Amino acid sequence: MKKILLIFLCAGMLLSANITRAQVDGDTQEGPDSAAIQEVQKADPAAAQAIANAVQRGDLQGAKDLYQNFKKSRLEQPVKSATPSAVASEPTKSSLFERTLPGNLTQFGYALFNKTVSTFTISATMPVGPDYIIGPGDHFTLTLWGTTEGIFNLQVTKEGTVTLPKVGVVPVAGIRFGELEKTIKRHLSRYYNDFNLSIAMGGLKTLTIYVAGEVVTPGSYSLSSLTSVYGALFSAGGPTKMGSLRTIQVLRSGKVIKTIDLYDFLLKGDRSQDIKLQNGDTVFVPLIGPVAGVAGTVYRPAIYELTGQETLSDLIDTAGGLLPIALGGTLQLTRYVDNQRKVFLDIKIDNVQSGSTRSSGAYLEKVRNMDAISIRPLYDKVWETVELGGVVANPGRFQWRPDIKLREVIIQGQLLPESDMRRAEVVRITKDMMDRTIIPVDLAALMTGDESQNITLEPQDQIRVYSALKAADKVSVSGEVVRVGKYEINKGERLSDLLLRVGGFTKEAYAYGIVFKRTDVKNSQEKNLQAFIVRMQSQVLQNAAAASVQAISAEEAASAKTEMTLNQGLLENLKSMREQEEGRVAINITENVEEWAGSANDLLLKNGDSIFVPKRPQEVLVMGEIHSPSAQVYLPGLTVKDFINQSGGYTKYAEQDQVYVLQANGSAVSSGSPSIGNIENKELKAGDTVFVPQVIERNAGVRLFKDIVDILFKTAVVFATIHLLF
Repeated sequence: MKKILLIFLCAGMLLSANITRAQVDGDTQEGPDSAAIQEVQKADPAAAQAIANAVQRGDLQGAKDLYQNFKKSRLEQPVKSATPSAVASEPTKSSLFERTLPGNLTQFGYALFNKTVSTFTISATMPVGPDYIIGPGDHFTLTLWGTTEGIFNLQVTKEGTVTLPKVGVVPVAGIRFGELEKTIKRHLSRYYNDFNLSIAMGGLKTLTIYVAGEVVTPGSYSLSSLTSVYGALFSAGGPTKMGSLRTIQVLRSGKVIKTIDLYDFLLKGDRSQDIKLQNGDTVFVPLIGPVAGVAGTVYRPAIYELTGQETLSDLIDTAGGLLPIALGGTLQLTRYVDNQRKVFLDIKIDNVQSGSTRSSGAYLEKVRNMDAISIRPLYDKVWETVELGGVVANPGRFQWRPDIKLREVIIQGQLLPESDMRRAEVVRITKDMMDRTIIPVDLAALMTGDESQNITLEPQDQIRVYSALKAADKVSVSGEVVRVGKYEINKGERLSDLLLRVGGFTKEAYAYGIVFKRTDVKNSQEKNLQAFIVRMQSQVLQNAAAASVQAISAEEAASAKTEMTLNQGLLENLKSMREQEEGRVAINITENVEEWAGSANDLLLKNGDSIFVPKRPQEVLVMGEIHSPSAQVYLPGLTVKDFINQSGGYTKYAEQDQVYVLQANGSAVSSGSPSIGNIENKELKAGDTVFVPQVIERNAGVRLFKDIVDILFKTAVVFATIHLLF
């Protein structure tokens, strides 16, 4: 945009002042308009700069000619993608080599063209060197002073000439810029004496350069006369991943005048091979040569193009050499042999140094096309260490020596005031490497100079220093309380005390449904359930054996087998439920803490207790042998019978005398519970669950089945109630 604004500004100044040379000579032709200039700027910034230079000099006819040449060259060029991202995307695609060679490697060097392709142009401010060849289309300014004065804007014609005052037509094409001043002065000296002159290059000619072969966008390009081979490659998007970076050819008049290896530039920054192009030159990128990959612990893992004479040493050096963490002495080579098979070779090598390789031994092995070298890392665990942990200021690993003793390591680790001086431990691997032994240490005696406690350490010994302070007991509080979190508790602190500390309940809290979990209760539940599972397994086997002996027909035998399979499946489900034991303690409290503080429900807190206060639910869950098991909206005063009726009533398989209720506070009641009477008349509270079991015939095997189902379902109801309602 700056260039376009400059063009507009210069053109406006020149037109308004009426001082251009074309107007003095009566030339009323105009240069390109703003739309045309924007078109050139988007397509060819170099051409746009040349037009800007012409406008700055006041040469509107020259600007118009440059624009016409630009349009002509655009018509001659093949159609290319209009977006730089499309041009730059080709080198980033995964190639056959990258998909085939192991190690997730990418081809080296092609990323150079990914980001710079759309912006690589020759700067218009770049100075012209003395070796620049003058040709048709070049502009320069001739300044004379002395016995004759004047400023002349000259353009080299298609015939390669310029017109000098009095002298006339002078051929200049093919002359180097460094010789141009002498040539012009020689011709002017025939007509003028005692004068001086200087020449400054203005707009430069454009070249037609052809880029062919394995490049992203082959074709012809109108480029600045200062363009080099690298510039032409950037303009064409660079080589594809099937194109060579090492044998790029420059053809002039049908002959190869230069073969360029881009690796010199990529690896060393050496641009000495980059040469200026001439009009009609062709830059040709042939197919890629042999390639090989280097993966693992080298500085620059990648796929590299080969010249054909590289050894393993050369290839690893090209990859930057070995990292200090590389495993010396061996490397793995993957190779394709005679288009028949793929082999893995473990090659032993000598004289390996990190960062470089030695050209001796196995390193002189020639690299073949599609070889892949893998350098493995060192085993990162250091055996000769001892480790200090626990209540010390500087825990960590320390160097092991044959004479290192325990006191030295303890002193380096620095004991803390809370370190337990009564006992420390050294954990040592046994000689057979199969187990560990624990060596007790009297830390107080050790630090006062008792050499019997100052044991000599061995590699991989672990020293543990413990705290003399008792760990604080903590409980967690979550849900509908004012301040949730983990709290340290004092000895003798109760649930009511803790709830007051956390700010009490929120307005949405449902204290009746509080979920109080305790670790030792969970362990006890799991232990009892495990004992029941063992007893049931034994009974399943006994019943199955008895049924098989008593079966007098194939149908009875099949029935017995089916029953055993069913019972075993239920036992397996019961085993899986054992993992989900909650450890919940059923308590009955209200939102008014003072009402129950100090009662049997005001439990003494223990370390690890978990307290969750749910939001007030709006449902009662009805499950089992009813026509529509569902969650019913809770209404005060409704009984078990009411909710069963709302769920469609009992099915014909319902065992009505075994109905029970799992209450939201974690307890369960049935008609057999004290002071309950008929369970159907019990009023329910929000969050309660009603279960109607199935009628089951009474025989030994089925009784076992019923016992298992009963426990399974009751356990499942607990979890369903917690997850669905809370």
